[in-house]
Amino acid sequence: MKNIVLFPLLLSLLVVLFACKKEVIVTGTASPLVSLNDVRALYKGTPKVLTKEDMLGASYINGIVISDPVNGNAPEGLVILQSFKRNLLRGIALDMGTEATNYNPGDSVVVKIDGKTLDRINGVLQISGVTADDVTRVSVGNPQHINLTTTTFTAITRWMETFESTLVSLRSIISLDVEEGDVFSGTVTLSDWSNVLRLVTHPTASFANEAVPGFGDYTGIMLKNNSEEPVLMLRNSDDYKVQALEPYHPQELYFGFPESWETPIGPRKGGYTTGQFENYDSGEWRMTRCYTLSSNGISHKTGSFALMMQASQIAVLEMNFNLPYGASKFSFDYGPATASDTNYPLTLKVEYSQDSGDTWTQIGSDLPITAFQKHTFEEDLDISGPVRFRISKDASGSRVFIDNIAVYQN
Repeated sequence: MKNIVLFPLLLSLLVVLFACKKEVIVTGTASPLVSLNDVRALYKGTPKVLTKEDMLGASYINGIVISDPVNGNAPEGLVILQSFKRNLLRGIALDMGTEATNYNPGDSVVVKIDGKTLDRINGVLQISGVTADDVTRVSVGNPQHINLTTTTFTAITRWMETFESTLVSLRSIISLDVEEGDVFSGTVTLSDWSNVLRLVTHPTASFANEAVPGFGDYTGIMLKNNSEEPVLMLRNSDDYKVQALEPYHPQELYFGFPESWETPIGPRKGGYTTGQFENYDSGEWRMTRCYTLSSNGISHKTGSFALMMQASQIAVLEMNFNLPYGASKFSFDYGPATASDTNYPLTLKVEYSQDSGDTWTQIGSDLPITAFQKHTFEEDLDISGPVRFRISKDASGSRVFIDNIAVYQN
């Protein structure tokens, strides 16, 4: 009974206390570390001396070294550092001159940058004046994370600030104008079938005299050149993998098709919003508000698996890769996912892109779904050159399944 009486009294005292105090002062110690994203944001086009005041009281950055001086293809005099902060992976270059060769991939370091200068030199945003006395090596052999894995250069060219001085992985890339006997040393032009960027290799690189593949996968450090165009630097011979370009057979199915979602390479998404991609022999598929599953309720699927698009949401299934020889025909099965998906009409749209997904052209009219049955879309085409496709669903209130996607060379 006493507690019941005291509680209203205590509550009243608290109300009076906070009503009389116009400002509540919060004190504490600022973090000594500033994120690389915040440091990069301080550069406004002219040299900037970094101060504690600029960095909210911080004096240091930390991260993992990704440059590889041992294999001879690191940017001269620079240590490339990348770091996670607030779920953002960002990078920066440290100008350390001859001391740069003392830091290896996987080194975890803390670097004092208070009083150093931030500037873009020879295209690369970097912090100059850093010496060995400013760097503490915390550990070695740490994992080096990939900031972007993609089959197209679109994101890189649009948001270069996001990827500069970080590791990116480019898949299914062609090397333009490569002839038999050409080696990595020098500059190689890479293409995603639409856009181009340069691959730069020093003559001192351990792989400089290895043959350039006509088609392959590349992982390396994304930088800018003097013209502030994106360039890629591999670190060692493990950073590239030779791929075999599919033979040209007009009117025949592309390798890996029809795609029926039975055998992924790697994990499935497992949900509408868990992850973005699933990989198959056909290629890497971007799945927005959709995923593959083996529910017995999907009555009209072929085999065990089908792709299902979410109800009441715009859902998109998109190739994250280009097919090199155009398309003479495109087809797939579709319909309501289960017998309970009766919120008709449902509507699909089919499109193709020939610039790696920058712009899209619709094929035919919208596809309305008004009954619980399997439908088949099949369209003869005459598309020449690299192409990719996507299928999108409107925000109608039922789910849709997609299965047996087939693309034929032109």
